[in-house]
Amino acid sequence: MHTYPGVRAVHKGPAPGTVRDAFRIRRMPLQWFRGIGSAVAAGVPTLIGALTGHLDYGLCASIGGFAFLYVGSETYRQRAIKLACVALGLSLTFGLGSLSAATPWLMVLLFGLIGALAVFGFGAFQMAGPSAMFFILTFSVGTSLPYDLNALPLRTLLVLTGGAFAWMVGMSGWLLRPHGPETKAVAGAYRSLAAFVDAIGTDLYPEKRYQAAVQLRAADAAVSGGELRWRRNYGPTLRLMALTRKANEMFMAAVEISLDRQAAKVPEGTAASLLSIADRLQHPQQEMLQPKAAADIPNGHVRRMSGLLNEAAAICLGEDAGRGTAEEVTLPPSFSLRRLLSGALNPHSALLHTSLRYGIMIAVAAAVAYSLDLNRSYWVPLSCTAVMLGTTVLGTAHRAIQRTAGTVVGLLLGAFILSLRPEGIYIALIMAVLQFIIELIYLRNYALAVIFITPSSLLIAESSHPDMAVSFFISARLTDILIGSAIGIIGMLLLWRRASSSKLPRALAGVIRMEGKLLESILSSSPSSRVTTWTNELETSLIRLRLLYDGALAESVGRRNQASSWWPALDAVQHIGYALITAAGNAQRHAAPDEASDCSLFFEQMAQAAERQLTPKPANIPALSSIPVLQHELAGLHEALQIRDRTAQPPAIKSS
Repeated sequence: MHTYPGVRAVHKGPAPGTVRDAFRIRRMPLQWFRGIGSAVAAGVPTLIGALTGHLDYGLCASIGGFAFLYVGSETYRQRAIKLACVALGLSLTFGLGSLSAATPWLMVLLFGLIGALAVFGFGAFQMAGPSAMFFILTFSVGTSLPYDLNALPLRTLLVLTGGAFAWMVGMSGWLLRPHGPETKAVAGAYRSLAAFVDAIGTDLYPEKRYQAAVQLRAADAAVSGGELRWRRNYGPTLRLMALTRKANEMFMAAVEISLDRQAAKVPEGTAASLLSIADRLQHPQQEMLQPKAAADIPNGHVRRMSGLLNEAAAICLGEDAGRGTAEEVTLPPSFSLRRLLSGALNPHSALLHTSLRYGIMIAVAAAVAYSLDLNRSYWVPLSCTAVMLGTTVLGTAHRAIQRTAGTVVGLLLGAFILSLRPEGIYIALIMAVLQFIIELIYLRNYALAVIFITPSSLLIAESSHPDMAVSFFISARLTDILIGSAIGIIGMLLLWRRASSSKLPRALAGVIRMEGKLLESILSSSPSSRVTTWTNELETSLIRLRLLYDGALAESVGRRNQASSWWPALDAVQHIGYALITAAGNAQRHAAPDEASDCSLFFEQMAQAAERQLTPKPANIPALSSIPVLQHELAGLHEALQIRDRTAQPPAIKSS
């Protein structure tokens, strides 16, 4: 393959996952709030039931306590709505499970329908959390109870009451830190920005740039989703909005520095100053490291970066300069069901296939379990649900290995706990402790969490049926988990296995066309509203494209080389995209209408080559006198798209 003079070397792509990653302990902070909150949400209802002599009522209400597990990084305004909907959904699925318990074919149908709808809903609303997991669990518990229509209203009301209590636990942080989630999101953006700045000039650059872009979008969403919707002049949120705006500007300045071959690296201490701002946000009493003055820095891009850092530090310290007013705040559009569904059903999105696969395989798992008349049959579709949260073949294999290994160890712990014959309040206390440990370590490694999930499940099952032997539940648990995990893996192998990789060429072509549209808008001096629209859409599409690539990379160990062959093109497209987003910030400076038509033709040729998976024909790189750095980036794109034929003729680069 030809290498063209002046073309930037391709950065190293993300490392593909391996099976041994299933046992890797992630370096993540312990989830203290989730651990304590989940223990309270699940343990208190059980404790009240035990103290009043109705342990069965307490266990039923604790099912609604699973609503707390859907607490994420959203603002309290968003959390209030989210947890209320989850609590209602859990009580509804529990009621449906109780109603269908006497009709196996209806249970099978509802298992699949609830799983598919939950996965699609969480994906469409882009909500973090355990997705369909606890809706399937709640439905399963409903099917396992003795069929009694007279008891149905009370049981469902108990679940709803437990969900309401979980809502209060989830919202309790508002009393102490009403802006905690927004502040945490903005602090996270500054930390990711520090890592991105440190990675300039290294192979980690594209990965850290992607992570910073994701964190900045999360900060934007968190701050704009708070009080500014109805309190336009609210000072604390305006301060966070101003800091988020400065973080976005510094991100673009860092991109400019990475593209400017004459620029030195960012000033020494920049990353440390960014981390100091993040620490100060979350710990206001902490001293903040003052950044260096920008006046004596010769390079314009580096000087701009340093100036923005000083402004961000001033805002963080409470100074008014640069904070802005409510009139300057641009909020994202209000909720639109049509826009939400159009994004979820986007041809480049794998959400529809993921949802259908999820629903079909959970229904299959339920059908197998009930047709074989297995003990505790509902554990089979529940295990299938758990392992398929991996979403790819490799991810599902990880979850299956983790769930099986964790269950084997957990059964030993469960047998020991049940041998103590706990009763009443001791059951409530043990469940609370187990739930605390589960959520504390869940994100570090799923296998470790399953060790404590297993005895918790056995304790609930044994408490509901004290007349059955402990060995009965242990053998049933192991058998059902092995069957459910196997069905989940088979489903990933058979249904839409290549959903991500098959969409990758078209998605790449779509982003290339979008970049062409944005560049045309910049060069032709289009209205600022149009430039802003294309910029926002391109930012979203670049993140979606990277997610799609990551999914393709994890689809199959055997096809990994085929997926990774797209990395050079994706790397080039990402570089061009962020360069254009940076240029769009000062579009008037780059106006050059005469060059717009040549650019449109070039981008369309590259898009067709990507879509058809063919080597692009020799092309003339447009002369970009107003954005000269893009010429070599466009040549790099032409080179990167030579996936089929690495001996293509190099393009000619027009002189300015």
